Amino acid sequence: MDQAVAGSFKDLTVEGITRAAGVSRSAFYVYFGDKEELLLGALEDLIASHQNRLGSCWPEGDARRGVEKALYDMARVYADNSELLGLAFETATYDEEVRELWAVLLETVTDGTAAEIRKRQRDGSVDASLDPDALANGLVLMSERSFQLNLGAGGRSADSVAAELTKVWWAALFGRAPRTADAAGAPGPEDEGSVES
Repeated sequence: MDQAVAGSFKDLTVEGITRAAGVSRSAFYVYFGDKEELLLGALEDLIASHQNRLGSCWPEGDARRGVEKALYDMARVYADNSELLGLAFETATYDEEVRELWAVLLETVTDGTAAEIRKRQRDGSVDASLDPDALANGLVLMSERSFQLNLGAGGRSADSVAAELTKVWWAALFGRAPRTADAAGAPGPEDEGSVES
């Protein structure tokens, strides 16, 4: 689908999709009723393939490094799929099915983040007076918008966007932005467990 993207989803045609994919229109219609169904299927596949990074997504161990790892992971997923996610964001403004799927995705990440905040409040690493639901909602929506602006048309690197967002999340959750000496650098994609301090 990414190869067929030229402008907005409204400009995308089944003919353009099939030409870019090298398949016939009749073959397309065997699997999909229309381009919206293709978009929904692609989004569902993407969500399913990254389910382990959604919801309860902070690795165990150092709370700060857990947040950092989760943000770097999500930024890389968004950057690797920016065309598809850009189409989904655009289409969610006028297509109810895509809007519902997008809302479920955001709700999954927000609920998981709120649960992680509560867990970190219990262990004392996050201020217990903070409202975990409001904080999670604000941080997730801010991050989603930053990914859209910077990793789609903005053309910035996933690591630079994640580094900026990490500072904001750390300040909101732990009371201050990280000092330069605190930053461990971008967690590598091979770091599937907790990030070392």
